[in-house]
Amino acid sequence: MIHIIGLGPGSSDALTLGAVKALKSYPLYLRTVKHPTVDHLLEEGVSFEAFDHVYEKADRFEDVYEGIKDLIMDMAKDRDLAYAVPGHPLVAERSVVLILDACKAEGIPYRIYPAVSFVDTMLEALEIDPISGIRIVDALGIEEESPDFSKGTIITQVFSPYVAGRVKLSLNRYLDDEDEIVFVRAAGTPEARIARIPLYELDRQKDIDDLTSVYVPPMKGKYDFYRFMGIVERLRDKEEGCPWDREQTHESLKRYLIEES
Repeated sequence: MIHIIGLGPGSSDALTLGAVKALKSYPLYLRTVKHPTVDHLLEEGVSFEAFDHVYEKADRFEDVYEGIKDLIMDMAKDRDLAYAVPGHPLVAERSVVLILDACKAEGIPYRIYPAVSFVDTMLEALEIDPISGIRIVDALGIEEESPDFSKGTIITQVFSPYVAGRVKLSLNRYLDDEDEIVFVRAAGTPEARIARIPLYELDRQKDIDDLTSVYVPPMKGKYDFYRFMGIVERLRDKEEGCPWDREQTHESLKRYLIEES
């Protein structure tokens, strides 16, 4: 059996009793040692092996996660083991997704030990209620995202100045340099830092690391693709829309497209 354990946001107080017991009961493998809870494991005398060396050999993150999955699955064929990841095992953990798929395909049993996720700590740190709507975006795919400024957006995996720069440039397509965003590092730990900064300063923060996320609050007056679709829906509404817009078809608009082109 594979015991898949969440290490929480970084404070040992956030570990569940079940997680602590499992961490000490089975051969333990960590996705990375770059997490505050690892210091607690060392203090408790818990021995483990980490997969940071896999990062050093791979060219892409997908190769890292595939490599970790292959190693875990190979070892799990003849013994029980524990695999621990930062945060919650099912929140933004690609390696866990791959391991679960492999377990189901190969008939290897597993158990998940839930934990406080980075989403929980972000909501707590920012004192926001997700019921009004929240988006969660991976910084590594930020260029493919269409923003929705009617909701708050959490951008995770902003783990280096380079990635922060990519996030800044992508947001700059829609926001001004001076628009305020929230820089969050190590949420849920005593070392947490939450700073409201103008967008242009994002990649200039000195403490960007694996525990960094960004929050973009809802913004009035910012037009995005979703507002554009709302305008089109309103103009073509069958009852209250614009009579001229409702009559138009692709064929009737062709001459205007040619003229503008």
